[in-house]
Amino acid sequence: MPMDLTQNYFELFGLPVQFGVDQKHLRQQYRELQTQFHPDKFASKSSSEKRLAEQFSGLINSAYQTLGSPLMTAEYLLELAGHPINNENLTIDDGSFLFKQMEWRESLSDLKVEDVVKTEKILATLTKEVAAQRQDLTQQFMTEFDQNNLSQCTQVIAKWHFVEKMQTEIERLEDAVFEANN
Repeated sequence: MPMDLTQNYFELFGLPVQFGVDQKHLRQQYRELQTQFHPDKFASKSSSEKRLAEQFSGLINSAYQTLGSPLMTAEYLLELAGHPINNENLTIDDGSFLFKQMEWRESLSDLKVEDVVKTEKILATLTKEVAAQRQDLTQQFMTEFDQNNLSQCTQVIAKWHFVEKMQTEIERLEDAVFEANN
C-alpha cells in the first residue's frame, strides 16, 4: 500500500463507508499500518520520505481515533456527505431532552461523595439512563443517516455530545467516590 494522504479514513482501513465500524478489523488494520508505516522505519530515508511517513502515521492515528468512536464516526460520515458539524454552533430544539439533561445535572450536583451507598446507587442509575440514551441516539443517527436526513443527524449529534459529557461527569464522580473511600 502506498502512502496516500488523500484517502478517506474508511479507505485507509479497508472498511465500507458506513456507521457500524468493525472494531476488530479496525484494530487489526491499525496495527498492520503502524507496523508498515511507523516513522522509525523511515529513519534512514530522505527528509521528504520521513516527512511523508510522519504525515501518513498522523493520518493513520487520526483515522483510528475517529473510527474507534461512534460519535466521531457519525461526525465524520456527515463531513464526507458534505454536511460538516460545527460543534460550537450546535443547538438542540428538543425541550424534553434538555429537561432530562437538567434533571441529570441536578442529581449529580446533589451527590455527596461521603455518602457512598447513596452516591453509588444514584451513579449506577444515571449510568444506565445515559447508556440507554446513547443507544437511542445511535439508533436515531443510523435511521436518519440511512434516510439522508442530514440536518436531523446534526440534531442527534448535538444531543449525543450532551450525553457524552454527562457520561464523563459520572465517571469523574465515580473516581472521586472511589478515591474518597480508599
